[in-house]
Amino acid sequence: MSEQLFKSFAIIGAGPNTGIHIVKAFLAISTPILVIARPASTNVAALPVDDPNLKVVRADYTSVSEISAILREYKVDVLISTVTLVFGGVVGQNVLADAAKEAGVKLFVPSEFGIKPQLAKGGLAFQKTDFAVYAKSIGLPTLRVFNGLFYEFVPWLTALADTGKFHIVNKGETPGSFTAVSDVAGYVAHILTTQPPSRLLDVEIHIEGQRATLSEIGVLYKGRAPVVHCDALPTEGVVNAHFRTFIQKHIEAGGGSCGWNPVTESDDADSASRDNSLWEGHRWLTVSEALGL
Repeated sequence: MSEQLFKSFAIIGAGPNTGIHIVKAFLAISTPILVIARPASTNVAALPVDDPNLKVVRADYTSVSEISAILREYKVDVLISTVTLVFGGVVGQNVLADAAKEAGVKLFVPSEFGIKPQLAKGGLAFQKTDFAVYAKSIGLPTLRVFNGLFYEFVPWLTALADTGKFHIVNKGETPGSFTAVSDVAGYVAHILTTQPPSRLLDVEIHIEGQRATLSEIGVLYKGRAPVVHCDALPTEGVVNAHFRTFIQKHIEAGGGSCGWNPVTESDDADSASRDNSLWEGHRWLTVSEALGL
């Protein structure tokens, strides 16, 4: 007897970077999705409110009882979180996990959607590692999706958007995983609606649109922007320059690949795209296509 697929989906943190794209991906395949927005959020204005498969409710993200009541009311099987790391949303995911557990949610998809976080306290995105440990401790099954760096993230990472120059810290010759936001969103909607629960519960997903180095991407900007190699990004006019430099150095060490193992600090290139095949027949966008180069 085949397993029954997940049928009811909700998302928390439907912001412009990732969440709204996931919502639209569900709507594109005519699958109902519930958006749980903050009381004062304006992000929902970007959603097609006339779509019959879209339902928007508002709730206090810090209230276990409020979130849990909504999840129970709509009989949610899968809760997706796309809350941001920068503004402390990831730290607040413990509340969402408690609510999901209380409401009988079958699968929690935490806010990963990037490179693998470092394990040690103070490491890159270590709060995501802490959350994974917490979810396991309360018996809440998770699906962690790693897609490397979004193509759309590259102009920010290299300070191109700030300075008009494509900055590469050090040599920029270590391969990393890069994927389009639209591909990640479409993939999430596809596997959650087509794969049996046994394939998704407590699993790490590795996907990769294109394997490339920052130097290779820099070549694509020839005639459009100068490429500058540096020891660190310039700080004048570049917000969070030190953080961007830190990320580039992490990529240079190998951490930008979805095949990166933070325990052994080694990379397995084949593992980086091991789960692409779950989206049968899909053609993944290239960096040049996504960035219009």
